[in-house]
Amino acid sequence: MPDGSAISITPFGNAGIRREKFLEDEEEWDFVCVPVTPSQLRKIEVFYIHTAGEGYDWVGMIVSKFTPFHVKMLHRWYCSEWIAYALRLICVVDNLYAYADLTPQRLYNLLHKFHDEKKT
Repeated sequence: MPDGSAISITPFGNAGIRREKFLEDEEEWDFVCVPVTPSQLRKIEVFYIHTAGEGYDWVGMIVSKFTPFHVKMLHRWYCSEWIAYALRLICVVDNLYAYADLTPQRLYNLLHKFHDEKKT
C-alpha cells in the first residue's frame, strides 16, 4: 500500500485479515507492481474495512484443491483469494476467478503475465 503497509492473512493465528507495516525483504518476496488509480485504491481500502478481522478459509482452500469449482466460506479468506477478489473488485484483472484453485504461485504468474502485457 502507498503508506508502506500490507494487508494480509495467514493460516496460523487468529488475527484474521489485518493491516500492518510491510517490511520489504527482496530476498524473501517476489513483487508484481499493479498500478491503480486513487479511486481504485479507495475501493481496496473500503474492501479491507469490510473484511478486516475475517478468518482464514481452510475449508474453501482445501476443498477447492480437490474439486473443479471454487468453494468459498462466508467471511473467510485465504491470501491469494483476498488479493484476487480485491483486484477484480476494482476492475484491474477480470479473469482471476477462472481458476478454482488460485494458489499464491498461480496468482503471481497471472499477475506477472498481466504486468508484462501492459508494458507492451
